[in-house]
Amino acid sequence: MTDKEQIKDIVTSVAELQDLKQWERLENYFVKKPFIDNKSISGEVPAMIPKKRLIDSWRKEIGSYFYSTRHFIRRLAVRMLNSRRAKVSTLVEHVHYVADRGDRYAWTVRGTIDYILVKTATDTWKISQMIFKVTDQAVRPISA
Repeated sequence: MTDKEQIKDIVTSVAELQDLKQWERLENYFVKKPFIDNKSISGEVPAMIPKKRLIDSWRKEIGSYFYSTRHFIRRLAVRMLNSRRAKVSTLVEHVHYVADRGDRYAWTVRGTIDYILVKTATDTWKISQMIFKVTDQAVRPISA
């Protein structure tokens, strides 16, 4: 598998594992403290966050508020910055399914996620940066 193929596999796996709620497996895809910028969706200040805390926050958020999610990657482009560093640009659509007082809704968030991946000393690629920018979002009821 080429470096670009490995990198694409990592980015798509992170989206799939969130939907499958395979939290423990997600840790393998990140450096110890990746830089995370989710300010446009969460309001949190961008920062370097221990990967365990990042994944625990996803587990808590997805587990507490949504009975299901679907993270779609609509476009994915890899640009090799050098032999040990790559930039990935994605166009994404995340659908979060919510049940509230007997009604069900789909909250759809569209935007971009830009990643930086680095090749470690063991020749594995890891995510060192994720910047999520929301372009639009909508909530719609789901018919019974």
